[in-house]
Amino acid sequence: MSDDKQAVIDYLKEFVSENRYARIREVVQKRTRHITLVIENLFQSHNVSAILRTAECSGIQDVHIIENESDYEINNQIAIGAQKWLSVYHYSKHKQNTEYCLKTLKKKGYKIVATLPHENESLLRDVSIESKIAFLFGSEHGGLSQTAIDMADEFVKIPMYGFTESYNVSVAVALTLMDVNERLRRSSVDWQLSDDEIQNLTLDYLQKSIKESDFVLKQFQSN
Repeated sequence: MSDDKQAVIDYLKEFVSENRYARIREVVQKRTRHITLVIENLFQSHNVSAILRTAECSGIQDVHIIENESDYEINNQIAIGAQKWLSVYHYSKHKQNTEYCLKTLKKKGYKIVATLPHENESLLRDVSIESKIAFLFGSEHGGLSQTAIDMADEFVKIPMYGFTESYNVSVAVALTLMDVNERLRRSSVDWQLSDDEIQNLTLDYLQKSIKESDFVLKQFQSN
């Protein structure tokens, strides 16, 4: 942990209420990067927004958005500002955005788990949570691209009992995170952020909680 950053935190926390600072500390302690989300080519803003809201409520810090065919849009009436508290990564500048995103995650130690009906798929409850997982979700109509399917390490299905072939993508994300989160937080897996990550996120959340935080920081730096 950085003593300099801690000094900034100690200064900034004086500009929020004790309850607000306690809430920031509580949320940061429950954040995880052990699980992350990847969504590919979603084009309906209400689905993207609902996914971000669900991720934030579930304690997921990172969301990766691949934009091969559709631009990323937010419906704030649905997201209600959830994106403000997340680390959202966009992949739209590369010729092969999906390949670039998944290779990047694999280099960071993530197992890519695709939510796709497949002859060798596992049930969600059978997916191991011991290693880091990036859950991969496809577009509303076309599903996942062939590149995403080819690069996936594992396939998973969510049990269904009706005639309809699949859940809405935002519902699928919610069901996935509910199952995995409950198992993860009951386990002995080290799923929490590192001390440095906690410090960095605390500082970020404080800045986002203070009106005109840039001005406040300038005052601190001038002292």
